Amino acid sequence: MFDVMAIRRSNLIQTIAARSGVELRPSGQRLVGRCPFHRDSRPSLVVYPANQSYFCFGCGAGGDVIDFVARLEGVGFKEAAAMLAGPGGRVPPTPSTVVRLPAPAHKAAPRPPETQVIDAAVAFYHDALWQTGDALAYLAARGVGPAMARRCRLGFGRGGLAEHLRTRGLSLTAARNVGLLSGERDTMLGRIVIPDIRGGRAAWLTGRSVDGQEPRYLNLRVPTPVLGLDLVRGDQVVVTEGPFDWLTAVQWGLPAVALLGARVSRSTVQALGRFRRVYLALDNDEVGRRAAAQIASELGARCVIVDLPPGIHDLNDLGRRPNGREAFLRCLEEAKARKERQWDTCDRVPPPRADAA
Repeated sequence: MFDVMAIRRSNLIQTIAARSGVELRPSGQRLVGRCPFHRDSRPSLVVYPANQSYFCFGCGAGGDVIDFVARLEGVGFKEAAAMLAGPGGRVPPTPSTVVRLPAPAHKAAPRPPETQVIDAAVAFYHDALWQTGDALAYLAARGVGPAMARRCRLGFGRGGLAEHLRTRGLSLTAARNVGLLSGERDTMLGRIVIPDIRGGRAAWLTGRSVDGQEPRYLNLRVPTPVLGLDLVRGDQVVVTEGPFDWLTAVQWGLPAVALLGARVSRSTVQALGRFRRVYLALDNDEVGRRAAAQIASELGARCVIVDLPPGIHDLNDLGRRPNGREAFLRCLEEAKARKERQWDTCDRVPPPRADAA
């Protein structure tokens, strides 16, 4: 049995990242570099020495030093801990302890024991949400009401997940492998939990910090989906960037998905390729505009880039403004009007109705 806390203390994440080939440079209280888990054309990886964690704003990977090594080497929690631990888990590794792979390891799809614990954890977090006034107040401040929280099975990490899984005979090892537990500690503690539902079951989740802790979003150690894809019906979709942008669009009654960042992978393009019309409503910044342009170049004329109103950063920002829904529907109409001349007259499709989700 490993002393997880001792492993973390003895293996500074900035040291392990540097030894693994990541060039880090200071940026205030943080360190930034190119992420080793995806093709990172700009420094998207942020390392937080203060709380010994990391987060990539390009691919959504995040966690502690054990998680970092697990992703890098394509192994589970136990194997990563063993790679970092010397006798008693207290001896810092030599430079050869962590071997950088020639190409980033792909996260494996969860196996049945892992999918079971993910679904059970989402149910547990969902029950905890209604007992946590601060979490409900946070959601309300983001424009997400109770009906939406129930519909999307939102939750909150109050702790106690390990015992909950244990009493139900579910695998704690599986929970550690996917990043739900670190030892006995609930990694989603103090976070709003937003799951991805597929076939009626939770298959993935992310945790959003509500008290400023980093990383802002903490994802599972499994492939990151296009959030909400399984819930969309019809041949049109509104593409958003972050989880709360997606919640805003769904609450407005729109068929919507979220990229969960500004990364545009081949699998993302393939997933969006099933739609006849793709309305890109990404963040109103350079990164969002670049991602929208990349998707549009891949999917061609079926894409419509939607410009948000001046001074609005993202869809959730607009959703918290008076008449935000009506303003966004106007943006959709204006975007369609700009694009319409490029479409074949016999192939015109109206913007998605607000009840088409």
